Amino acid sequence: MTIEGCSCLICSDSAPTRDSRTVELVRDHGWSVLRVGGGIEFAYTIGLWHSFRRPEVVMFGLDGEGMQHWLNACVDHAREQGWPAEETPFHGVLDGFPTQLRAVDPSWHDPLFGTAYRFYRGVTVPFQQLVWPDRNGLWPWEDGATASSRNRQAHSWLPVREHPQGAWRLVGELEPGFPFDAGPDSWALTTRAVAAGARPVARVIKDEGSHDVLDERGYDADDLCLAFLGALVQRHPHLTDCADLADGQVATLDADRAWSRSALSRGDRRASTRSWKVAEPI
Repeated sequence: MTIEGCSCLICSDSAPTRDSRTVELVRDHGWSVLRVGGGIEFAYTIGLWHSFRRPEVVMFGLDGEGMQHWLNACVDHAREQGWPAEETPFHGVLDGFPTQLRAVDPSWHDPLFGTAYRFYRGVTVPFQQLVWPDRNGLWPWEDGATASSRNRQAHSWLPVREHPQGAWRLVGELEPGFPFDAGPDSWALTTRAVAAGARPVARVIKDEGSHDVLDERGYDADDLCLAFLGALVQRHPHLTDCADLADGQVATLDADRAWSRSALSRGDRRASTRSWKVAEPI
């Protein structure tokens, strides 16, 4: 069905694209739910603006498959009971817990909603966040809310520049266009000295999709820890030169600040595996 004034791929009768599956789902069902992996998963609808002239809805921080189910439940509930007012708790989505909708600040659209941007052919449409409370019923902005509910959900009702420091702030600041295949919210093995900028990066190792960002002490450092890859790139911008490292490769910074590459040794792979088991997030 085409909608007068709608810019989407359906209404423009555009040629098939890499989003053809999304187009098919929206055409057949009215909307689709896209699951996005990363350090912390999120999921969002595509098609609500086309089908109902309602904001698309995004959900953060729970199991990806579960969020797809709950977003579908949110839309079904809204169609049956009426669309909930913003910032008003309602039941019918999460068993035993209320949820509420909050308007997403436009500064999050480019970092998070690339597929929706393509579906609507470059036109920005409104989004709302489906917010969930912690196990005690506290919302993430309330005093006493658990760290999990506060940190796993983006506070997307705030502009990116006002968001608390952490994984979602990094996503908002560094996406789209983060050069590593791992997202800025992915953990990397490093040292506290590197994370603080007190020591320079000497070696970068990539194995099984994960990165080790080490100083000259390597795996013998006594301050090994886990830090967000995006935070390390912000602290050491030349790390982007290693964004194309393949699995099983090591990049070593030489005296003239050029990276040389070699194969990961068995000994370093064993040391990396041991270190990841004991290192803790900073």
